[in-house]
Amino acid sequence: MRYTSVAAASLLTTTTTNMFMITTTLRVGITRAFHHQQSTLITKQRIAPTAFVKLFSTTSTENTQYPFEEVEKKWQAYWEENETFITPERDTTKEKKYVLDMFPYPSGAGLHVGHPEGYTASDVMARYYRMKGYDVLHPIGWDSFGLPAEQFAIQTGTQPAVTTSANIANFKRQLKMLGFSYDWKREIATTDIDYVKWTQWIFLKLYERGLAKQDSVSVNWCPALGTVLANEEVINGLSERGDHPVERLPLRQWILKITDYADQLEAGLEGLNWPSGTLTAQKQWIGKSEGCQIDFAVDNEKTISVFTTRADTIMGVTYVTLAPEHPLV
Repeated sequence: MRYTSVAAASLLTTTTTNMFMITTTLRVGITRAFHHQQSTLITKQRIAPTAFVKLFSTTSTENTQYPFEEVEKKWQAYWEENETFITPERDTTKEKKYVLDMFPYPSGAGLHVGHPEGYTASDVMARYYRMKGYDVLHPIGWDSFGLPAEQFAIQTGTQPAVTTSANIANFKRQLKMLGFSYDWKREIATTDIDYVKWTQWIFLKLYERGLAKQDSVSVNWCPALGTVLANEEVINGLSERGDHPVERLPLRQWILKITDYADQLEAGLEGLNWPSGTLTAQKQWIGKSEGCQIDFAVDNEKTISVFTTRADTIMGVTYVTLAPEHPLV
Protein backbone atom coordinates (compact mmCIF):
# COMPACT_ATOMS: atom_id res chain seq x y z
CA MET A 1 0.00 0.00 0.00
CA ARG A 2 1.36 3.47 -0.96
CA TYR A 3 0.22 6.94 -0.02
CA THR A 4 1.04 10.56 -0.76
CA SER A 5 2.61 12.23 2.24
CA VAL A 6 0.86 15.59 1.70
CA ALA A 7 -2.55 13.94 1.30
CA ALA A 8 -2.02 11.82 4.40
CA ALA A 9 -1.06 14.84 6.46
CA SER A 10 -4.12 16.70 5.19
CA LEU A 11 -6.34 13.74 6.07
CA LEU A 12 -5.01 13.41 9.60
CA THR A 13 -5.45 17.13 10.32
CA THR A 14 -9.04 17.24 9.10
CA THR A 15 -10.42 14.09 10.69
CA THR A 16 -10.56 12.40 14.07
CA THR A 17 -8.30 9.77 15.56
CA ASN A 18 -11.10 7.27 14.99
CA MET A 19 -11.01 7.85 11.25
CA PHE A 20 -7.30 7.07 11.27
CA MET A 21 -8.06 3.93 13.25
CA ILE A 22 -10.35 2.77 10.47
CA THR A 23 -7.82 3.42 7.71
CA THR A 24 -5.22 1.58 9.79
CA THR A 25 -7.48 -1.45 10.04
CA LEU A 26 -8.25 -1.35 6.35
CA ARG A 27 -4.55 -1.62 5.61
CA VAL A 28 -4.56 -5.02 7.29
CA GLY A 29 -6.43 -6.60 4.45
CA ILE A 30 -10.16 -6.32 3.83
CA THR A 31 -11.61 -3.17 2.29
CA ARG A 32 -14.75 -4.57 0.70
CA ALA A 33 -16.81 -4.46 3.89
CA PHE A 34 -15.99 -0.77 4.24
CA HIS A 35 -16.63 0.39 0.68
CA HIS A 36 -20.34 1.06 1.17
CA GLN A 37 -19.55 3.31 4.15
CA GLN A 38 -16.88 5.48 2.47
CA SER A 39 -19.13 8.25 1.18
CA THR A 40 -20.97 8.51 4.52
CA LEU A 41 -17.78 8.72 6.56
CA ILE A 42 -16.18 11.22 4.19
CA THR A 43 -19.24 13.46 4.45
CA LYS A 44 -19.53 13.21 8.24
CA GLN A 45 -15.84 13.94 8.80
CA ARG A 46 -15.66 16.65 6.08
CA ILE A 47 -12.79 14.92 4.33
CA ALA A 48 -12.10 15.89 0.75
CA PRO A 49 -12.88 12.80 -1.40
CA THR A 50 -9.81 13.50 -3.52
CA ALA A 51 -7.59 13.38 -0.45
CA PHE A 52 -9.14 10.07 0.57
CA VAL A 53 -8.54 8.63 -2.88
CA LYS A 54 -4.97 9.92 -3.01
CA LEU A 55 -4.26 8.24 0.30
CA PHE A 56 -4.75 4.85 -1.33
CA SER A 57 -3.41 5.80 -4.77
CA THR A 58 -0.56 3.79 -6.28
CA THR A 59 -0.08 5.85 -9.46
CA SER A 60 1.54 9.03 -8.15
CA THR A 61 5.28 9.36 -8.64
CA GLU A 62 5.40 11.22 -5.29
CA ASN A 63 4.28 8.12 -3.37
CA THR A 64 6.59 6.57 -0.83
CA GLN A 65 6.42 3.19 0.85
CA TYR A 66 3.94 3.19 3.74
CA PRO A 67 6.00 3.17 7.00
CA PHE A 68 4.23 0.30 8.74
CA GLU A 69 6.59 -0.06 11.70
CA GLU A 70 6.62 3.65 12.48
CA VAL A 71 2.89 4.42 12.13
CA GLU A 72 1.42 1.17 13.44
CA LYS A 73 3.59 1.08 16.56
CA LYS A 74 2.88 4.74 17.30
CA TRP A 75 -0.88 4.43 17.23
CA GLN A 76 -1.07 1.01 18.81
CA ALA A 77 0.99 2.34 21.72
CA TYR A 78 -1.33 5.35 21.95
CA TRP A 79 -4.45 3.16 21.98
CA GLU A 80 -3.04 0.93 24.71
CA GLU A 81 -1.78 3.80 26.85
CA ASN A 82 -5.05 5.72 26.61
CA GLU A 83 -7.30 2.65 26.76
CA THR A 84 -9.01 3.88 23.62
CA PHE A 85 -11.14 0.77 23.12
CA ILE A 86 -12.19 0.09 26.71
CA THR A 87 -15.93 -0.60 26.87
CA PRO A 88 -17.49 2.56 28.32
CA GLU A 89 -19.77 2.65 31.33
CA ARG A 90 -23.26 2.10 29.95
CA ASP A 91 -24.97 5.34 28.93
CA THR A 92 -28.66 4.52 28.53
CA THR A 93 -29.16 7.61 26.38
CA LYS A 94 -27.01 5.99 23.70
CA GLU A 95 -27.67 3.03 21.47
CA LYS A 96 -25.52 -0.03 22.11
CA LYS A 97 -23.79 -2.51 19.83
CA TYR A 98 -22.23 -5.87 20.69
CA VAL A 99 -19.63 -6.88 18.08
CA LEU A 100 -18.55 -10.44 18.84
CA ASP A 101 -15.96 -12.47 16.93
CA MET A 102 -15.81 -16.24 17.08
CA PHE A 103 -13.04 -16.93 19.57
CA PRO A 104 -10.04 -18.64 17.94
CA TYR A 105 -8.53 -21.90 19.12
CA PRO A 106 -4.95 -20.98 20.18
CA SER A 107 -3.00 -23.60 18.27
CA GLY A 108 0.77 -23.85 18.28
CA ALA A 109 0.88 -22.73 14.64
CA GLY A 110 -0.36 -19.22 15.45
CA LEU A 111 -2.75 -17.14 13.38
CA HIS A 112 -3.62 -18.19 9.83
CA VAL A 113 -4.92 -15.97 7.02
CA GLY A 114 -8.55 -16.76 7.84
CA HIS A 115 -8.31 -15.12 11.25
CA PRO A 116 -7.52 -11.53 10.18
CA GLU A 117 -9.84 -11.87 7.19
CA GLY A 118 -12.91 -12.24 9.38
CA TYR A 119 -11.68 -10.12 12.28
CA THR A 120 -10.92 -7.15 10.04
CA ALA A 121 -14.52 -6.98 8.83
CA SER A 122 -15.96 -7.07 12.35
CA ASP A 123 -13.35 -4.57 13.57
CA VAL A 124 -14.39 -2.11 10.86
CA MET A 125 -17.97 -2.39 12.08
CA ALA A 126 -16.93 -1.87 15.73
CA ARG A 127 -15.03 1.29 14.81
CA TYR A 128 -17.86 2.52 12.61
CA TYR A 129 -20.44 2.21 15.39
CA ARG A 130 -18.12 3.96 17.87
CA MET A 131 -17.95 6.88 15.43
CA LYS A 132 -21.73 6.83 15.23
CA GLY A 133 -21.89 7.40 18.98
CA TYR A 134 -22.85 3.89 20.07
CA ASP A 135 -21.67 2.25 23.27
CA VAL A 136 -19.66 -0.61 21.71
CA LEU A 137 -18.61 -3.86 23.35
CA HIS A 138 -15.98 -5.59 21.18
CA PRO A 139 -14.28 -8.35 23.23
CA ILE A 140 -11.92 -11.19 22.37
CA GLY A 141 -11.15 -14.51 23.99
CA TRP A 142 -9.84 -18.00 23.39
CA ASP A 143 -11.72 -21.23 22.71
CA SER A 144 -8.85 -23.00 24.40
CA PHE A 145 -10.13 -26.51 25.13
CA GLY A 146 -9.06 -28.77 22.31
CA LEU A 147 -7.91 -32.19 21.18
CA PRO A 148 -4.57 -30.90 19.77
CA ALA A 149 -3.48 -29.68 23.24
CA GLU A 150 -4.42 -33.03 24.77
CA GLN A 151 -2.53 -34.99 22.14
CA PHE A 152 0.53 -32.77 22.41
CA ALA A 153 0.52 -33.31 26.17
CA ILE A 154 0.37 -37.09 25.71
CA GLN A 155 3.20 -37.08 23.16
CA THR A 156 5.56 -34.73 25.02
CA GLY A 157 4.55 -35.03 28.65
CA THR A 158 3.94 -31.28 28.81
CA GLN A 159 0.97 -30.10 30.84
CA PRO A 160 -1.80 -28.69 28.57
CA ALA A 161 -2.01 -25.57 30.74
CA VAL A 162 1.62 -24.73 29.88
CA THR A 163 1.31 -25.06 26.10
CA THR A 164 -2.12 -23.41 26.03
CA SER A 165 -0.85 -20.39 27.96
CA ALA A 166 2.15 -20.03 25.62
CA ASN A 167 -0.07 -20.34 22.53
CA ILE A 168 -2.49 -17.72 23.86
CA ALA A 169 0.41 -15.31 24.48
CA ASN A 170 1.56 -15.78 20.89
CA PHE A 171 -1.95 -15.26 19.46
CA LYS A 172 -2.41 -12.14 21.57
CA ARG A 173 0.91 -10.73 20.34
CA GLN A 174 -0.09 -11.35 16.72
CA LEU A 175 -3.58 -9.86 17.09
CA LYS A 176 -2.17 -6.74 18.75
CA MET A 177 0.27 -6.32 15.86
CA LEU A 178 -2.73 -6.19 13.52
CA GLY A 179 -4.20 -3.27 15.49
CA PHE A 180 -7.69 -4.62 16.18
CA SER A 181 -9.82 -2.51 18.52
CA TYR A 182 -10.56 -5.14 21.16
CA ASP A 183 -11.30 -4.37 24.79
CA TRP A 184 -8.45 -6.49 26.14
CA LYS A 185 -9.61 -5.99 29.73
CA ARG A 186 -12.51 -8.32 28.92
CA GLU A 187 -10.27 -11.08 27.54
CA ILE A 188 -11.31 -14.58 28.62
CA ALA A 189 -10.29 -18.16 27.89
CA THR A 190 -12.64 -21.11 28.10
CA THR A 191 -10.01 -22.92 30.19
CA ASP A 192 -10.04 -20.24 32.89
CA ILE A 193 -11.34 -21.55 36.22
CA ASP A 194 -13.55 -18.49 36.58
CA TYR A 195 -15.09 -19.30 33.19
CA VAL A 196 -15.44 -23.07 33.63
CA LYS A 197 -17.36 -22.66 36.88
CA TRP A 198 -20.12 -20.86 34.96
CA THR A 199 -20.38 -23.57 32.32
CA GLN A 200 -20.75 -26.05 35.19
CA TRP A 201 -23.38 -23.82 36.80
CA ILE A 202 -25.34 -23.68 33.54
CA PHE A 203 -25.24 -27.48 33.26
CA LEU A 204 -26.52 -27.86 36.82
CA LYS A 205 -29.44 -25.55 36.05
CA LEU A 206 -30.27 -27.58 32.94
CA TYR A 207 -30.13 -30.78 35.01
CA GLU A 208 -32.34 -29.31 37.74
CA ARG A 209 -34.98 -28.45 35.14
CA GLY A 210 -34.93 -31.89 33.58
CA LEU A 211 -33.23 -30.69 30.42
CA ALA A 212 -30.10 -32.84 30.80
CA LYS A 213 -30.18 -36.61 30.95
CA GLN A 214 -27.98 -39.61 30.24
CA ASP A 215 -28.74 -41.86 27.32
CA SER A 216 -27.06 -44.31 24.96
CA VAL A 217 -26.29 -42.51 21.71
CA SER A 218 -24.47 -43.67 18.60
CA VAL A 219 -21.21 -41.71 18.26
CA ASN A 220 -17.94 -41.61 16.32
CA TRP A 221 -15.44 -43.28 18.68
CA CYS A 222 -11.70 -43.12 18.00
CA PRO A 223 -9.81 -45.64 20.19
CA ALA A 224 -6.38 -44.17 19.34
CA LEU A 225 -7.38 -40.66 20.42
CA GLY A 226 -9.57 -41.91 23.23
CA THR A 227 -12.42 -39.54 22.45
CA VAL A 228 -15.64 -38.99 20.54
CA LEU A 229 -15.35 -37.03 17.27
CA ALA A 230 -17.84 -34.78 15.51
CA ASN A 231 -18.95 -35.84 12.04
CA GLU A 232 -16.79 -33.16 10.42
CA GLU A 233 -13.73 -34.52 12.22
CA VAL A 234 -14.08 -37.89 10.47
CA ILE A 235 -12.86 -38.17 6.87
CA ASN A 236 -13.35 -41.45 5.00
CA GLY A 237 -13.60 -43.38 8.24
CA LEU A 238 -10.42 -41.86 9.71
CA SER A 239 -9.85 -39.13 12.26
CA GLU A 240 -8.96 -35.75 10.79
CA ARG A 241 -6.12 -35.53 13.30
CA GLY A 242 -3.71 -38.45 12.96
CA ASP A 243 -5.69 -40.54 10.41
CA HIS A 244 -6.74 -43.06 13.06
CA PRO A 245 -9.60 -45.55 12.47
CA VAL A 246 -13.00 -44.40 13.75
CA GLU A 247 -15.86 -46.72 14.62
CA ARG A 248 -19.54 -46.07 15.11
CA LEU A 249 -20.85 -47.41 18.40
CA PRO A 250 -23.37 -46.54 21.14
CA LEU A 251 -21.97 -44.83 24.24
CA ARG A 252 -23.71 -43.59 27.34
CA GLN A 253 -23.42 -39.82 27.63
CA TRP A 254 -25.17 -36.64 28.66
CA ILE A 255 -27.60 -35.11 26.17
CA LEU A 256 -29.50 -31.82 26.31
CA LYS A 257 -33.19 -31.69 25.42
CA ILE A 258 -33.07 -28.62 23.17
CA THR A 259 -36.21 -29.93 21.44
CA ASP A 260 -38.19 -28.51 24.38
CA TYR A 261 -37.26 -25.08 23.04
CA ALA A 262 -37.76 -25.77 19.33
CA ASP A 263 -40.73 -23.39 19.06
CA GLN A 264 -38.90 -20.54 20.81
CA LEU A 265 -35.74 -21.09 18.80
CA GLU A 266 -37.60 -21.03 15.51
CA ALA A 267 -39.70 -18.00 16.52
CA GLY A 268 -36.48 -16.18 17.38
CA LEU A 269 -35.41 -16.33 13.74
CA GLU A 270 -38.32 -14.15 12.66
CA GLY A 271 -37.30 -10.63 11.67
CA LEU A 272 -33.55 -11.33 11.60
CA ASN A 273 -31.74 -9.65 8.74
CA TRP A 274 -29.68 -12.76 7.95
CA PRO A 275 -28.91 -14.38 4.58
CA SER A 276 -31.63 -16.84 3.54
CA GLY A 277 -29.11 -19.69 3.48
CA THR A 278 -28.16 -19.03 7.10
CA LEU A 279 -31.80 -18.94 8.20
CA THR A 280 -32.50 -22.20 6.38
CA ALA A 281 -29.49 -23.87 8.00
CA GLN A 282 -30.67 -22.71 11.43
CA LYS A 283 -34.16 -24.08 10.88
CA GLN A 284 -32.73 -27.40 9.73
CA TRP A 285 -30.49 -27.51 12.81
CA ILE A 286 -33.47 -26.85 15.09
CA GLY A 287 -35.19 -29.68 13.20
CA LYS A 288 -38.75 -28.95 14.25
CA SER A 289 -41.29 -31.33 12.73
CA GLU A 290 -44.97 -31.83 13.50
CA GLY A 291 -46.25 -35.39 13.46
CA CYS A 292 -46.95 -38.36 15.70
CA GLN A 293 -45.43 -41.54 17.10
CA ILE A 294 -46.77 -44.80 15.63
CA ASP A 295 -46.14 -48.17 17.28
CA PHE A 296 -45.58 -51.27 15.14
CA ALA A 297 -46.06 -54.58 16.96
CA VAL A 298 -43.50 -57.37 16.51
CA ASP A 299 -43.81 -61.12 17.12
CA ASN A 300 -42.13 -61.14 20.54
CA GLU A 301 -44.73 -58.75 21.97
CA LYS A 302 -42.43 -55.77 21.69
CA THR A 303 -43.12 -52.64 19.69
CA ILE A 304 -41.14 -50.41 17.34
CA SER A 305 -42.00 -46.72 17.71
CA VAL A 306 -41.68 -44.61 14.60
CA PHE A 307 -42.12 -40.86 14.19
CA THR A 308 -43.87 -39.72 11.03
CA THR A 309 -45.21 -36.48 9.64
CA ARG A 310 -47.57 -38.42 7.30
CA ALA A 311 -49.78 -40.66 9.40
CA ASP A 312 -52.32 -40.57 6.57
CA THR A 313 -50.05 -42.86 4.50
CA ILE A 314 -49.73 -45.55 7.18
CA MET A 315 -51.71 -48.09 5.15
CA GLY A 316 -48.92 -48.09 2.56
CA VAL A 317 -46.21 -49.36 4.94
CA THR A 318 -44.77 -52.73 3.80
CA TYR A 319 -41.72 -53.01 6.08
CA VAL A 320 -39.80 -51.25 8.85
CA THR A 321 -36.02 -50.83 8.79
CA LEU A 322 -34.01 -50.63 12.01
CA ALA A 323 -30.69 -48.87 12.47
CA PRO A 324 -27.73 -51.08 13.46
CA GLU A 325 -27.62 -49.49 16.93
CA HIS A 326 -31.33 -50.09 17.65
CA PRO A 327 -31.88 -52.15 20.87
CA LEU A 328 -33.83 -54.84 18.96
CA VAL A 329 -31.00 -55.51 16.50
